[in-house]
Order: sequence, then structure tokens, then C-alpha cells
Amino acid sequence: MSTSVLPFRRRSPRPAVAPAARAATPSAPRTTCGRLPLVALVALAGACAPDPIAPVASGGGAPPAAVVRRWSDPASWPGRAVPAAGATVVVPAGVELLLDVSPPPLRTLQVDGTLVFADRDLALAADAIRVAGTLRVGTAARPFTQRATITLTGTVADEEALGMASNAIAVASGGTLELHGRPRVAWTRLAATAAAGATELTLERDDVDWTAGDRLVVAATDFDPAQYDEVTVAAVEGRRVRLTAPLRHRHWGELQTIAGRTLDERAEVGLLTRNVTVRGADACAATGYCAQVIAFHGGALRLAGVELTLVGQKGRVARYPVHWHLAREVAGQYVRETSIWRSFNRCVTVHGTHDATVAGNVCHDYLGHGFFLEDGIEVRNTLAGNLGVYGRTPPAGERVLPSDDRPATFWITNPDNVVRGNVAAGSTGWGFWYALPLNPTGASATAGVWPRTTPLGEFRANVAHSNRVGALNVDDGPRPDGTTETAGYAPRQNPAASSPAVTAEFRDFVAWKHRGRAVWLRGRSARLTGAILADNGIGATFASSDTYLEDALLVGESANRATPFPAGFPVRGYEFYDGTVGARRVTFVNYVASARGPASALGFNRTNAFPVSPLNSAEGIRLENANAVWLLAPHPERDGDKAAVFLDRDGSVSGAQERYVVADVSILLSGACVRRPEWNAHVCAERYGRLSVNGAPAPGEAVGETVAPADLVRDDGVTLRLAGSGNRVTALSMSVLLGRRYRVATPAALVRPRVALTGVRPGETVRLALPYAGAAFAAWRDGDPSRRLTPAATLAELDASPGDRYHHAGGVLHLKLVVQPGRDAASVAVDPR
Repeated sequence: MSTSVLPFRRRSPRPAVAPAARAATPSAPRTTCGRLPLVALVALAGACAPDPIAPVASGGGAPPAAVVRRWSDPASWPGRAVPAAGATVVVPAGVELLLDVSPPPLRTLQVDGTLVFADRDLALAADAIRVAGTLRVGTAARPFTQRATITLTGTVADEEALGMASNAIAVASGGTLELHGRPRVAWTRLAATAAAGATELTLERDDVDWTAGDRLVVAATDFDPAQYDEVTVAAVEGRRVRLTAPLRHRHWGELQTIAGRTLDERAEVGLLTRNVTVRGADACAATGYCAQVIAFHGGALRLAGVELTLVGQKGRVARYPVHWHLAREVAGQYVRETSIWRSFNRCVTVHGTHDATVAGNVCHDYLGHGFFLEDGIEVRNTLAGNLGVYGRTPPAGERVLPSDDRPATFWITNPDNVVRGNVAAGSTGWGFWYALPLNPTGASATAGVWPRTTPLGEFRANVAHSNRVGALNVDDGPRPDGTTETAGYAPRQNPAASSPAVTAEFRDFVAWKHRGRAVWLRGRSARLTGAILADNGIGATFASSDTYLEDALLVGESANRATPFPAGFPVRGYEFYDGTVGARRVTFVNYVASARGPASALGFNRTNAFPVSPLNSAEGIRLENANAVWLLAPHPERDGDKAAVFLDRDGSVSGAQERYVVADVSILLSGACVRRPEWNAHVCAERYGRLSVNGAPAPGEAVGETVAPADLVRDDGVTLRLAGSGNRVTALSMSVLLGRRYRVATPAALVRPRVALTGVRPGETVRLALPYAGAAFAAWRDGDPSRRLTPAATLAELDASPGDRYHHAGGVLHLKLVVQPGRDAASVAVDPR
């Protein structure tokens, strides 16, 4: 998604400057130099003045040490004049410059040598800074302990002159940016609920090093992500933090023990203040054209304990607060324990970059996606222990991607990364979004990488709450044009080829306070294991196959009840959809109907037009103060609603093993069913399969023949009107009782029907009658044209057959679908001759 990047454009050529002459002994410094041309560029040239710190020649032919200068020393500069306001300054290669004063605002600063901040309070301002050498404020071993502020003052008017480097610290190939502020507690949680109007917080930790004047953010703990508070510390006494002004919102701060597990919905509290700051000028807030830090291939970026505020450039590609841009392998580089707030474009972007570490950061009040893996090529990066608070939807026309209208705190485009222990504490969109392209897009576009089939690296112990759309979305992958499409995640051993599936485990996820659905997974072979999902309108829905919720705790309503669910909304823990999916060893607590509306542990995705598997199942279900099931009355135009059945494998839902829970639809019911009014459903001692009828297209045509709307008629005359699977007129799908006879009355006689019975065991069968127009045709079963069906003279002969016959008479084609040994489906295809 990023554009090509140009280096700084200089208004006049940079003069060639010889390196400083080396004296044979310390007593013989060079003190004169030739005349320099008058240029706009102020070059730091050691050849033009005595060395304030003269290097000593080393024995044995060792290379000389770098020339070391002090910014404050006029002798360090051509003409013995320290750069004035508006100067364009270059620190040449081979020169180490100690910034020991706060210079006046510069036009640009180019560091080809080394620029080191002295250990004192300092401020540096420039329209832009380019680092091809080293810019250092502290080190990992010796963090900076004073106050350092770098202010970037470039404006939109500088775009043409400075390119992407405008209002930026740009780290070029060979450059190193080292900013290490004082280590501090980045974030913690409350230990007691703080009411709106309170002027004190009680923290989980008693070792915070926060002090008077520090700025904090307290995350929302209700459904609305905007219910955060920015506060200023007045004093700290152990766990108690006194504030300079009262809180605007209530923030939950209690641990709850439910069904033997701990539910933690306590507010996160993040530190925004750091002693090393990179920021935009105050005026940039009016335009959204603020500061950025960008590292290119061959550059090195290491930030720890830094504050970045008034950062990012609104609506502009590749103008992010912190950004590895097509940097490739960057092992050993990191952004850690850093606060990024008041951002006009994301937080941290990892683009075309691998092996980066983004850990322990606080990102607050940002536009669009927050922690952002851009193209889908990025692998082996680690996002760990980060906190995101309040991601905002950019205004229309100012979105970098269309998906920014549902901003994700963590936007992951390749699953082969580590995402561990992060918190998405309130966004107007998603908490975590695995937005997997078919192949990488943008500047990394390639057909050789397959994110949608790549095994999952690690997703463990992450938390999402108070997001307006949801907590975790594994779907909606980017197209090359930046829009998204339905995208199933189906990892396999070899992502580039047909190979065995591998399981993707999303482990120990915690999601709470979402008015709608918390978790949506689309694809195949996934597990949501060890999750705690609480206070969500819907806990989880899987539009998947071979995907299960396992060893989880789902809580309908906890003690954290500031705002109720909307009236009439049917709160549900786990929803069946597609299939085969299910819930195993899951405890459901506090799913009880009230004056607000119905509630249940289990249910189905509502107003569903698509097929569901009759093998969707539940087992090992525990219910505490919970209604097991509530199935809404089917929508007449949604065939998936009418087909709603699931298997209670062990009786933990219905009280008897291998029973089906079935929607209140007459064609699904028999004398072996018992109505459960509190479920608006039935429990049936029957077996069910999924019957589908599709119209195949004629040769040269793209659309199949019409089969819907249609009536499905059972052998006892019970009839159901079907609207069409997925509301398409070329497909029908419905759950049916096995061992029964059905007739399908389509709008017209069929020519190329394809019928199937799925979700069944060997030997199970259904007989089907279809209106058929042709006289001469070929029919075969189970997708094998060599397995031709032969005509049966009578229906009795057909019924006695093992599924290798058909009967055609009076314009009706009769088929017997029989599941063969070793199979779980039966099918028949018919084509005219």
C-alpha cells in the first residue's frame, strides 16, 4: 500500500568535504582550512577547526577514532558559527557530534555520522530529520534519564521539497535510530472500581513509578469505547493514585470468580508520559499532518521508553507514527514500552518486514487500524503485551484503507506471527482482525505466499473488550484494491499446495462487553480453546467446518452491569452456523431470560439463509443458571433458520445421548420428538441429514437452472416452502429426517439436477422425487461418471436397490440416495443426452 520513497531533496548540492586531518601527535592539531563555498547547507566539517577532542593515533596501524564535536562549540562549525534558526545541518560520516544544547529550530537535519544527546534536558526541532548514520538518545544498557524532546515541524507545504521525509525522522539504509527513555511501568489494571467523579485510582500494582504530572489513560469497561478517561497524576502513594480532576466515567475494577475461573474485566491504566518524546508541533493537530518515524531497508530502529504524540498524517499512505517500511529482516529491532497517542494514522506499522518486536506499548486515541501488519508478507514478528485504547473511525475521505471504517486495534494480515498477551481495550471497530489476503498485496504483491492457508504462528492470552463491532474477526481478507472480501482461513501443511489440514488454535482468549458478537471465525480446522467470553450479546459464531469452541467459560451477564443489553435482543453464548462446528466442554453461566428478552447458552445464527450441518454438535456442556437453548421462529425467507438442528452427543444439553435439538418446523418433527417450550425447540430421537438440490448450468452458461422457490413435501404430506439456499434460486438445502421419502416441487421441470445427502453415516438413506423434463439422460452417483445408475422398472425395485437405480415415469425422476461404506455423503448428478 506504500509508495516509493525519495531521500531528502536538497536545495543546492552538498559540498564535498574532506575528512578531518589527523595529527601525528596530540600537540599538532590542524587549525586552518581553505575557503568553503557559500551554500545553503551547513556542513559539520572537522577539517575547518581545531578538534576540541583530538583523537590519538593508535599503534599498529589501527584506524583512527571518529572526530568528536560538541554542538555548542563554535569551533565545531564552519566559520565558527553555531547553526542558526532555519539552517539545514549535516553531521558528516566520521564525525560524532554531542548535542549538549537545545539548538534553535532547524530546517532539516541529516545525520550521516553520529549525533548523541548529552545527559541533560534537551530539545531538538526540525522540519525533518534523516538518519544515515546514528541518532542516539540513551542506549538499552544506559537509558536516557533526563528530558529529551524531538519536535518535527514540517508542514504539507514541505511535501514537494522533502517527499515522504517531511515531518519525519527517516532512517535510511545504514542508519540507526536509538531512543531509550527511562524504564517505567507501561500499564497495569485497577484493583477497585472507580466511580464517575472519583479523584483516586487504586491500582493492581504497588510498584508503579508514576509521579505527579504524569498523564494516564483509563480504559472503558462498558460497551462504549469512548468511555475512557485521560487523567493527570497529582500524587502516588503505593497503590493509590490521586488525580488532578475527577473521572468522567465509571471504571470497573473487581475480579470475579465464576464456575471456578477468574473473570477479569478490570480497567487497564496506561502511562502516556515518557521522558524521551517525539512529537509534532502543536499546530499539526488542526490539519492532522503530524510527526512520523520511518525506517527503510538497511536501517535499524530501536525505541524503548519513548512517548510519541501528535503523530501520523491523516489519510496518507505510509505516514504512520512508527513504521518499518519494506525493511525485510530486522531481527534485534524493536518498539518497546513506548506510548503512542493522539495519532492521526495508526500506531505501529510493520510493512514488508520480518522478525520485528513490538512489545509492552500503549497506543491511545488513534485513527484507523492500530498495530498494523500491512501487506500480508510479514512473518515472524512478535506483538506482545501491547495495550490499545480507543481506535477511531477516520472521517469519510480520510481513510487509508476502506476497512478503516471498522478499525482493528490489531490488524494481522499473515498468521505466521506471534500475537500474545495484548489488550484491545476499545475501538469503534474490531479488537483483533485476522484480515488474510489470498496473496500479499501492495508493494509486497506476490503469488508465492498464501496467508489464507499458512499455519498460525501463535495467538494466545489476548484480551478484547468494549469494541463496537467485535473482539476477534477471522474473515474479510483484503483484495489488491484495498477492499475486503469473504475469506475463509484454512491452514495446511504446505500453504502453496493441496496438503493435509493443520489446526489453528486461538488459545486463552478473553472477550467482554460487546453489544453484538465477540468472536467470528470463518474457515476450516480452527479451535477457540480456553476462552472466557463474558457480557457479550453473542459469545462466538463459527462460519466454518471442523471448528470448535473447547474448554471455555461463557458468561451471559456478570456483576459488571453498568449498561444493560438492548431490549428484545436474544443474548446467546454459542451460535451454530455452517458446519461441522460445535462446543465441547464449555460452561455457560447466567444465560437467563428476563424482561429485556430471551437468553440461552446455545442458539443459531439468526435470519440465516445458508445451509447448516446436521452434525453440528454439543458435548460436555455445563449449565449454571442458564437456559440451554433458545431457537427463534424461522424467518420465512431464510432457509437456514428452517434447517436448524444440532446433535447433543452426550446428553449434557437434553438429558439423553445422541438426541437432536430441532427447530419448531413441522417437516423436521415426528412422533419421536418432545417439545421444550422454554427452548422454543424440540428434542428428537431421530437421525437427520442435509438434502440439497442444485441446478447445474447448461454448457457455455454461467448460471444454473432455477430450482427455487420450491415446496419440499414429506411422505406424510407435511410441506415446507423453501426460498433458496443463500436466497439463490439455483440451490436448495434443508435438514431432513433420514429414511423418509420426499418430493421437491420446483418452478419448472429440471434438466440438470445435482442432488446430495450429507452429514450422514454409511447405510443411511433418503428417497427423493423431482420433476424431470427429459426422456434421455445419464445419471451417476458420488461424483464418478463411471458409476452409472440403471433404470428400475418400479418404485418397489428402486426401494430394494442399494442406491444404484433410478425410476423415471410421468415426468418425475425418483432417486434413492444411499451412503456407501467408508463415506459420509451420497450424491447423484443427472445430465441430458
